[in-house]
Amino acid sequence: MKKLTLLSLMIIALFGCDGESQEKIKNEEMKEVVIADKTAIDLLLGDSPKDFSVKTADGSLFKSADNKGKYWVIFVYQNSYLKKSDSYDLVAELNATHQKFGKHFPMIGIVNGFSDDAAAMTKSIIEAKFNFQQIDNTQGPEKDQVINENVYCTPAKILINPEGKVVYNACGGKTETFEVLLDSLVKANKM
Repeated sequence: MKKLTLLSLMIIALFGCDGESQEKIKNEEMKEVVIADKTAIDLLLGDSPKDFSVKTADGSLFKSADNKGKYWVIFVYQNSYLKKSDSYDLVAELNATHQKFGKHFPMIGIVNGFSDDAAAMTKSIIEAKFNFQQIDNTQGPEKDQVINENVYCTPAKILINPEGKVVYNACGGKTETFEVLLDSLVKANKM
């Protein structure tokens, strides 16, 4: 009986470990597939995000490589900001920033959050009436984010310099401080 129990335990240990290691290998392979399918860029201060191309909500293609050699701006925000609240109107604020500085700095918006209806999300972005392109980066049961931008607080205002490096990354509503920076760049570079 002891021999049978010992043999059973050895078989369980062998197959259990093999099954566990097989499962671990399968999980690692899946992680690689997920990472490979999503455009991974890094928008942390001091980093240089790699080039990316993404379809925008209006159906056109945004290519970050088109901005090489110039300063450009990325706004990252949650989809809840598409609608004006009692205390904050992100769309009006970003449109005003674009109106003041859009001719000097290319701008793109990235919309994060949850959306279980891709068509409705696209419609909401278009109805918000931004003056510049927006990327639907929301996720849901049938939809993954298209960009992993490494932004952890929103709304975020990000400035990338002509060398392709993130030189400003700040979170929170209101763009006064950001606009002072943009204005100083316009004046310094006589744009």
